[in-house]
Amino acid sequence: MIKSLVYENMPTWLSTNKLSENTKKKYRHRILKEDIANRPLALEELKKIVNIAHDDARLRLRNAFDNTLDPLLGEGESSYDPAEGYPHIFDMKTLKGYFGEIFSGLIVENYAPFGDERWKVPVFSFRYHEIAFDQLEMMMQTGEKINTIPGRTGDDCLAFVLEDDQIIKILFCEAKCTAASHESMISSAHEKISGTNIIPVEIRRMIELLRDYDGDEVLKWRKALWKLRAKDEIQENQRFDLVSYVCGKSPVRPVTRTSWIPSQEPHKSYSVNRSLEAVEVHLNDVEGIIREVYGKEEEG
Repeated sequence: MIKSLVYENMPTWLSTNKLSENTKKKYRHRILKEDIANRPLALEELKKIVNIAHDDARLRLRNAFDNTLDPLLGEGESSYDPAEGYPHIFDMKTLKGYFGEIFSGLIVENYAPFGDERWKVPVFSFRYHEIAFDQLEMMMQTGEKINTIPGRTGDDCLAFVLEDDQIIKILFCEAKCTAASHESMISSAHEKISGTNIIPVEIRRMIELLRDYDGDEVLKWRKALWKLRAKDEIQENQRFDLVSYVCGKSPVRPVTRTSWIPSQEPHKSYSVNRSLEAVEVHLNDVEGIIREVYGKEEEG
C-alpha cells in the first residue's frame, strides 16, 4: 500500500503557471511548468517514489516463488530473482505509461484537485499488467529483447476522500505521457474518462491487492472499498474526473497559445457532465527524466 505521495520538492520543481476555472465551476485547467534548476533534487525524491510505486508488482512476482530465493536452495542449485529487470528492462512506451500513471497520483496528492487536499491514492495496480510479466519471463528464459508491450487494462489511477471510514468522493484519473504533443492522445484521454460508471471497475483488484498487506490503515481501506462496492450508495456527483497530460513540449505557435488542452471549457471529446480537471505538465526532455528515474540505459 502507498503510504503517501506528498512530494516535498515537487512545488519548487513544478509550479502552477496558470489555473483556470470556468463560470459553471465544473471545469478546471492547470498548467505546471518545470524549473530546471530545481530538477536534480526533485529527481532524487522522484526515483524513490517511482520505486515504491512498483514495489507491489515486485512483491507479486516474488510471491509466486514464495519469496524464498536463496535460503531453501541446496548446494549446486541456481537461483534467480523473478523480479530482476522489472520494470526498467521494458520499452520506453511502457515506461512512459507507468510514469504517467504515477505522475497523475503525484498531482492528486500535491496539487489538491478541485481545491480538496484530502485526496489519497491507496495503491497502484501495476501487479495486474500480466502481459508485461509474461514478456519479462520470456526474456529471462530466452534472452530475447522485450517487444513493445500493450498497456494494462483498467483505471490508470484512482484517488478517494475517506471520511469516518467511508469513501465520500472518488477521483478517476486518465494519464498520458508523451515527448511531443498529440491531439489524438488528448482526445483519447477525454473519451476514456467519460465512462458512465460511478464506482471504478478497478475496485475488485484493489481489494484483492490489499489482502497481501497488514495493518490498521490497510484494513480501514479494505473495508471502505468493500462497503463502497457492496452498498453502491455513492451518488453521481461524488465522482470527479482528472486528465493528467505530461508532455515534453510547450506550445510555441501561435504565440498566444499556452496550453495543449482547452483552458476555459472541457475538451470536445469529454461527453459527460461531471466535474473535470485537466492538468498539463510541461517537462523538458521527458524521456531523459524517465530514463534517469527508472535507471534505463540508452538503447544502442
